[in-house]
Amino acid sequence: MENLANYYIDVSYEQAEDLLRLEDQDGAFLIRPSHRVPGTFALSIRYRNKFFHHRIKVFHGRFVCEGFTEKTFSSMDELVKHFRQPNQGLAHPLTKSVSPPTPTEEDESNYENSLKTLLKEIANRSIPSLGYSNEHTKLMQTYFEKEVLDDLNDIKTNNSGRCTKFEKLLALLSKQLNSEIDHFNGYLDTMAQITTRIAQPAPDSLDFLYRIRPDNDDSPMELTVDAVVNKLSSCRQLLQNVNDQFFKLLKADVDADNPSSSGSNSGDSAMITDHTSSNESDDIHPARTSDDDHDPATRQSPDADEPREVRLPNRSYKVIVLSEKRKTTEAAIKIDFSKRQLEILLSSEEGTVISKTLPSEIYRVIKDPEDFQKLKLIFGKGKFSRQHIFRFPDARSAQQFFSGVESLKDPDTSKHSDKINIFVGTWNMGGKRPPDDIQSWPLCHGQGIKLNKKADIAFDIYAFGTQVQVNSLWGIRIVILCRPEVAFRITDVKSAQVRTGAGGTLGNKGGVAVSFRLDDTNFCFINSHLAARVEEKKRRQDNVQAIARNLCLGDLNPNITDVTHQFHHIFWFGDLNYRLEMAVPEANNGISCRNFAKLFQVDQLHQEKLNGSVFTDWRERELNFPPTYRLVVGKDDAYDCFKRRPGGRNAINTPSWCDRILWKSYPSLAMECISYGSVHDILTSDHLPVFGLYQTDVNSNRLVDIMKKLNYNPHKMPAYIAILNAHAAIRSVKRYVAHFTLEFVSSCLEDPVESAPNTSGWQINSITSQIPHSSIPSNQIHLCPLWESSDLPNRMKAKYPFDEYLERQSLLVSLKTSDNGEYLGACHVPLTTFMTHESKSYVASLTLYGEEIGKLEISGYITR
Repeated sequence: MENLANYYIDVSYEQAEDLLRLEDQDGAFLIRPSHRVPGTFALSIRYRNKFFHHRIKVFHGRFVCEGFTEKTFSSMDELVKHFRQPNQGLAHPLTKSVSPPTPTEEDESNYENSLKTLLKEIANRSIPSLGYSNEHTKLMQTYFEKEVLDDLNDIKTNNSGRCTKFEKLLALLSKQLNSEIDHFNGYLDTMAQITTRIAQPAPDSLDFLYRIRPDNDDSPMELTVDAVVNKLSSCRQLLQNVNDQFFKLLKADVDADNPSSSGSNSGDSAMITDHTSSNESDDIHPARTSDDDHDPATRQSPDADEPREVRLPNRSYKVIVLSEKRKTTEAAIKIDFSKRQLEILLSSEEGTVISKTLPSEIYRVIKDPEDFQKLKLIFGKGKFSRQHIFRFPDARSAQQFFSGVESLKDPDTSKHSDKINIFVGTWNMGGKRPPDDIQSWPLCHGQGIKLNKKADIAFDIYAFGTQVQVNSLWGIRIVILCRPEVAFRITDVKSAQVRTGAGGTLGNKGGVAVSFRLDDTNFCFINSHLAARVEEKKRRQDNVQAIARNLCLGDLNPNITDVTHQFHHIFWFGDLNYRLEMAVPEANNGISCRNFAKLFQVDQLHQEKLNGSVFTDWRERELNFPPTYRLVVGKDDAYDCFKRRPGGRNAINTPSWCDRILWKSYPSLAMECISYGSVHDILTSDHLPVFGLYQTDVNSNRLVDIMKKLNYNPHKMPAYIAILNAHAAIRSVKRYVAHFTLEFVSSCLEDPVESAPNTSGWQINSITSQIPHSSIPSNQIHLCPLWESSDLPNRMKAKYPFDEYLERQSLLVSLKTSDNGEYLGACHVPLTTFMTHESKSYVASLTLYGEEIGKLEISGYITR
C-alpha cells in the first residue's frame, strides 16, 4: 500500500502541470492541495499531453472525488487504488505517481535572485501606484526593499516560525484599525448596559450609563499583530452576545403579549415532500443558492439532506366559464390537496352543480398563448372527452391553478411539454445597502421592453445575480428561486465558481454558476463580473474564456466540449463591463434623443460578438433602455462621467450598458425574451438593476407514454443517423495540424461516435467558396479540412425512432486533432435538419469557450 507522501505534493495548479509535463506517460498523477477551496485536495492527471484536475473533498472523515463516483474512501490510499482500475470515469486510470523535484543550489540561487528582482519591482513601482498615504507607502516600501530579506534569511538559517519584520509592518498598518476597534467596543459596552438595565429594571435614576473611553493611540504599550487579532476576536464575541441578548429580550416581551403567536395556523392543507431547501414559502421556493463552494462538510448536520414536509394550502378560485356559444357562467374551483381531487361548482338555472374530479380523469391542461388568464381543461380522451375553458381574474391565479393541477396528477402520467417563465436579474450594488423596496426589479417594471403592470405574470424560476464592489474575497453572488410546484420537478442541482481577479486568486472578478435539470431539460445560470475600463476588451475576453474553461458543470468530459455547449438553455449575465467607444457629449446626446440604435453600434460587446471574439451565437434582446452605468447615485437621468482613480488620476467613463443578460439554447429549442430593461427607481448604486423575462417549453414527455402510443418495438423500428460529408473553415490554432476528427455526442445516442481523420480539403480557396454563410474573412482562414462520406459515421443508431423524440434532439459535434485528441471547438446541429426524405446541410459556428474558431458545414439524413 502506498503512503500518502508518495504522491502528495504541495504545489500550485500551474506547477502541477509542469511536473506532469515531465512524465511521458498517460495516467501520471499527483495529489495536491486545492488552493481555490481550502481544506480540499485536487487530483491532477496527464492524458494525451493534456491535464485534468478533479477536486477531492473530505466529508465526515472520508474522501470523495467530486463528479465521478458517489463512493467514499477511508483514506487517500484507498481512493488511489480505486482509480488505478480502468473504467472508473477518469480520462485514464492512474499509473505513475509523480515525485517532487529536488532543488539544487543553482535553483535556490536563481530563485533568490528572481525573488529580489520581484520585490524591488513591488517596492518601486507597484506600491506607489496604489495611492496610499505617504506614511503607509514608505512603510511598505522599506519592508519590501530591505526588511523582507531579513525575514527570509531568518526562516532559512534559523528555521524561524515567524516573519518578525512583516508582523511589525502589519502592526504599524493596523494602528488606525486598533483605535477604531476600541471605539466600537465602547459602543458595544453601552448597548450591553442598556440591555441589562431593560432586562432588570430598577426605580432609581436613569443615569446609569457610563462611557468606556478607548486607550490613547499614543499609549506606550507595544502594538502587535496578535494583540489586534485578539481584540478583533473579543469584539466579534461581544457583538454576537449583545445582538443575541437584545433579540431574546424583545422576543420574550412579544411572546408575553401574544401567547398564541408561536402557534400554527389552522385550516385545510396537504402534505408534500420537498428535497430542495429548508425555506418555506407559498409563492417562491429556493432551489439552490451559490455564494461559496457548497462543501458537504459545511452542512449543519448529517440530516441536512433528509426530505422535509411542507404544508401546501388548498386553493379556491372564482372563474368565468366560457362556452362555444359565447355564454359565460360564473363558477368556483377548488383544489383539494388533502383529498387529491378537483371540485368545480357551476351555477345554472337548476341551481348549483358540484362536480368532483379525480386527477386521473384530467387528460390535459392547456395555457392560452395569447391570454394568460385563460386555461382549457380536457377531461378524458377520444369521443368521450369533454372540455371547459376557464377565465381567471388574473394571470397569477391561472398559473397557480395550472401548477396545482399538475402537482395533483400522478408524476407517471402528468408529464407533457409546457411553458415556464424565467426571471433573470443582475445588479452591481456598488457596495451599498439596497433600499427596503425593490419590488420593481423582480416585477420587470421600469424602462425598456417592460411588462405591463396589469400583466401580473407568475414566474416559475427566479435567477438573481449581484456584484459588490468591495475588497472581499467574493463579491459575486447568485441565488436561484423557484415555485413550490416546480421544485419537486428539479433534480441534479450543482454549483461552481471561478475567480479571475488578481491572478485568479481574488474573487472581486470572476463567475459563479448553478445548473439543474427541470424534468428532461437542463439549465445553467452564470453570473459574472468582468474586468473594468474601456481599454480592457482583451482582459474581458480572457475572463470569459477562463470562466467557461474552468466551470466544472455538465456531464460531458472536458476533452469533448466546454460548459457553453452542455445545457439545453444557458444564461450568462452580470456586470460584463463592456463600454461604448464614443465621446461623452455624443453619448449624452444619443441618450437624450433615445437614439439607442446608434449607441448600440459602438457597444464593445456588440462589436466583439460580430467579429467572433466572445459570446458567439449568444443572443440578447434589443437594448431599448438607457445605459445602466455610471449614474449619479440617487438619480436615474444623470451620469457621472469622471471617476477618480488611485494616484489622483481621473478616468473618463462614457455612459455604457455594462449590465447585460445573454442566453444560448440548443438550435432545436426555442427561448423567447418577453421583457428586457432596467429599473429606474432603485438608485442606491451607480449601476441600475437590469431584468429579463424569458419563456420556453420544458420537454417533459415521458418516453414510455409515447412508445405505448406507437406500439414501439426497438427491434422492428430502428432509426439511424447518417452523416454524408462535412467541411470546415478554421482560424489559426496554436500549432499546425493537418488532420482532424469529428466526435458526435447526443442524448439520443448510446455512446459518442468519432469519425476518421479527414483525408483531403486543405486548399483554402476551394473550401471557403463552398461555405457561403461563413462570416470569417478569407485572410483569417488557415486550415480547411474536408471529410468524405467514407470518413464519417453513416449508421448511428438513435435510442428511439419516433419524430416526437428526435425533433427535440441535437448532435454536439466536436472538432479534435487526430494525433492527440486535443479539443478545439464544438457546435450543435439540430436533427430536424436531417428529418427529410433527402440529404440536407447545416452551417454552424465552431466555438471554443465562446470564441469563434471557425465554421462547419455538415450534411446528412435519418433513415429507418
